[in-house]
Amino acid sequence: MSLRFTVHGSRKKQIQRIKYVLVLLWSIVYSQSSFSQDIHFTQFFTNPLILNPAHTGYFNGNYRVGFNFKAQWPWAIKGTVYTYHTESPYLDFSFGEKKLKYGWFGLGLHFLNDAAGDGRLTYQRLGGSFAYHQAFDKHHKYVLSAGAGVSFVVRSVNFSKFYFNNQWVEDMGFNTAVNSNEPVQRESFQMLDVNAGLHFGGQVHEQVKLDLGISMMHLNRPRHSFFNNNEQLGFRYQAEAGVKYQIDQQLSIVFNGYYGYQKAASELVLGSLFSYAILDKISENPAHTFYVGAYYRLKDALAPVVGYQYKQWRLLLSYDITLSKLLTASRSNGGPEISLVHTGSWQRQFNKKLYCPRF
Repeated sequence: MSLRFTVHGSRKKQIQRIKYVLVLLWSIVYSQSSFSQDIHFTQFFTNPLILNPAHTGYFNGNYRVGFNFKAQWPWAIKGTVYTYHTESPYLDFSFGEKKLKYGWFGLGLHFLNDAAGDGRLTYQRLGGSFAYHQAFDKHHKYVLSAGAGVSFVVRSVNFSKFYFNNQWVEDMGFNTAVNSNEPVQRESFQMLDVNAGLHFGGQVHEQVKLDLGISMMHLNRPRHSFFNNNEQLGFRYQAEAGVKYQIDQQLSIVFNGYYGYQKAASELVLGSLFSYAILDKISENPAHTFYVGAYYRLKDALAPVVGYQYKQWRLLLSYDITLSKLLTASRSNGGPEISLVHTGSWQRQFNKKLYCPRF
């Protein structure tokens, strides 16, 4: 497949169209090269089932429901709000702690929709995950988790929306009605994708909690080409780590990071989140919590984060400020991101499986 662009004359309309195509082309190339359109949320810790299947059911409560939304380069192309966007709802449950003395199970379900550019390069995934969590003490200070997941993936693209070199008409510009003569073989395909992971959470001090996780995606190396060849997804290795320091009952700070690697492409995100809680006067549990922090994706973007939590509902907002060479192509537009999560219990008293320090 070849795309070539030539500007004839100084027509402003033609120049704008060329810029449009270049941004579109980069959207496609970027989504293919960066983990083959695998997702990279700046708030990586807010979508646990995608990050690591071992996180399934690892929370205080009986159920958890969440939603993530991210847009890249909104308004980068005139008249287009969402050039590249991702939506991901998820739901998971924890159960079995009454029958297992020091352990419990987790079961989860997630959906992912990711679309890029005018050609609607789309990645849709419906996945399920299962995990087992083993505590090593009666207070659940130290917990080792193992999980696995499988997803059904559909990828599609509309080649008729692209501009190719032989569709250029002298003194007119691109004409998509002209046959591109490109060897398009299919515009959609399906695949099954398998992943697995491990996670360790340890309350190493009354005020310090440590979290470490590793996961491996695409264990079955599924085929993922729009052409009839045997191109397979490469193994994707992921690692995350975090330290939470509970200063007192109201103040805490988290330092955490994520690293992903696949076929010589890598991603590193580092940051911290500070929280301040207003306690309920009767229960002395946090009723209102405020968050502020920032995350940095190496050689790409800086993202300030703010948030608010009311009891078991938490909302975080962030915005990727582009620092890379894409700043010009994206017309200085970064990427807003929103995450919303709620945890709950079946019983009146909140079900706590993880150790909570007391002050």
